[in-house]
Amino acid sequence: RQRRLKPIRARRLKEGLRSVRTRYGVDEGTCTGDHSCIRLSGCPTLTVKASSDPLRREPVAHVTNGCVGCGLCGEVADAAVLCPSFHKVEIVTHPSWWDRLTDRFNRFFIGLMQPA
Repeated sequence: RQRRLKPIRARRLKEGLRSVRTRYGVDEGTCTGDHSCIRLSGCPTLTVKASSDPLRREPVAHVTNGCVGCGLCGEVADAAVLCPSFHKVEIVTHPSWWDRLTDRFNRFFIGLMQPA
């Protein structure tokens, strides 16, 4: 899949067109630390790293920058109800005016809901 998509993505970036990449990650604060997600998915970018929390001794799951966004790790974790810490991030390059407008509205309303 990546051999097919990489030239298309490079051409779109060179032309200045909107491009969306999907990346997955693990929230370090909600990771349970049992690492069943790593055992079941088999993804090479899903690894273990030391926790940044000094009170937490066990390592946490981590998705490296080599993630290609296939979604296998998140699907396995959700289907087996393993881990609530997986999240999906869509990286937009050369966003349209609509993307910028919705982003500003989202940031504004999230800022209103945040405690002062």
